[in-house]
Amino acid sequence: MAFWDKWFRRGDDEGEDVPIELDVDARRRQLHQLEQSLDALVRGLREHPRLSANPGWQARTAEYDRLAGEAMMLRQRVPTREELLDLAFEVRPVFNGQVPEGLDDLVPLQDAVLQRTQALVDVLPGER
Repeated sequence: MAFWDKWFRRGDDEGEDVPIELDVDARRRQLHQLEQSLDALVRGLREHPRLSANPGWQARTAEYDRLAGEAMMLRQRVPTREELLDLAFEVRPVFNGQVPEGLDDLVPLQDAVLQRTQALVDVLPGER
């Protein structure tokens, strides 16, 4: 029976994950772009007096600032695929659903951050 299990079913161990060889130069460029986008978003959040006076938004702004710093640190060395994914999964949208009145100018900044974050998740053609 074990013979047929090997042929027709997958076991608990589906094989080893094949490591992805990163294109380090391309990933450093992506990290730099993400860092710049996060910095722009932080500036945009700080420019709104209504947001900068709110402790919840202050914490969110500090979170984006921390993520920009993390992107900078990863860029200065050879990042691993896991580190790129960890960073990408920490980035969250500024707004879920409808954008509050008067904050429409933050949407393009948010979209740039999310686009550059997704680029870190995607496997580049030369990395397969």
